[in-house]
Amino acid sequence: MILNETKTATKNRPENFNLADYFNVFIAFLKLEESNENIKIAFEKFKNANGSCEYCITFENSLNKNPKFDIVRAEYDKKMEECKLISTQKNFDAKEYSLKNNLDYNLIQQIYQIDSDDRKYRDTKDFLTKQKELDSQNQKIINELHKKYKTYIGKSLVGEKFESVMWAVIQHSNIEMMEKYLPVVHIAVKEKELSSTPLKMLIDRYYGLKYGYQVFGSQSSDFGFKMADEKKRKEIKLKYGIE
Repeated sequence: MILNETKTATKNRPENFNLADYFNVFIAFLKLEESNENIKIAFEKFKNANGSCEYCITFENSLNKNPKFDIVRAEYDKKMEECKLISTQKNFDAKEYSLKNNLDYNLIQQIYQIDSDDRKYRDTKDFLTKQKELDSQNQKIINELHKKYKTYIGKSLVGEKFESVMWAVIQHSNIEMMEKYLPVVHIAVKEKELSSTPLKMLIDRYYGLKYGYQVFGSQSSDFGFKMADEKKRKEIKLKYGIE
C-alpha cells in the first residue's frame, strides 16, 4: 500500500517528506475516503511543498475531471491561479538551473521546450489542430532522446522539476508509444527517477485504451474506462510492484 511505502521511505519522519510523498499521501487519502478534514490537511501539505506548481500544472487535466477532487476544489483552483500567474511572470533560466543542479544545459533547454509545447494548446479550442501537431513533434524528440541516452529522461538527467516531462509526452501519445515506453517508465520509478503516480496514470491510460478498463481510477469518466475487477487489479499491481 502506498501509505506503507511512504512511511518506510521517509522512516515515518515528516522532515524526510518530499513533494512526491505529500502528493502520494493526498491521493491515498482520497482513494481511502478519509475524512474531509484529513484530506484537506494532506492537500495543504502538498500545496505548500516546494515544486507543487509543477505537479498541479502537469496533472491539471486529470485533476479537473476527477470528481474526487471536489473536496478540495476551491483550494485547488486558487492554487492553480497562483501557479499560472507565477509561470507567466517568471522566466525560466535554463543556464542557472543547469549550473545549480549540475545538469547538461542543452538537454535542459530541450526538455523545457518540450514541456512548454506539451501544455501550449492542450486546454484551448486549438487542441485538435495545433496541440496534436506539437504532440507528434514531441514524440519524435522523446524517441531521439531515449535512443541517445538509452534510459528514461528523469531526475538524474533533468532534475525533479522536469522528471515527468518524458512521461507526459508518452501519456499524451498513442497506444503504440505507450506500449513501447511503459516498461521504461516502470524501471524509472523503481530507480527513483520518477514518482509512482505518473506510472499509475500511464497504466490506467494504456490498459484503458487496449482493454477498456483501468486499475487505479486515475482516468476521468470522459474516457469511459471501467474499473478492472479485483482479481485483475491485484494481478497488474503485483506485476508493477505498486499499490
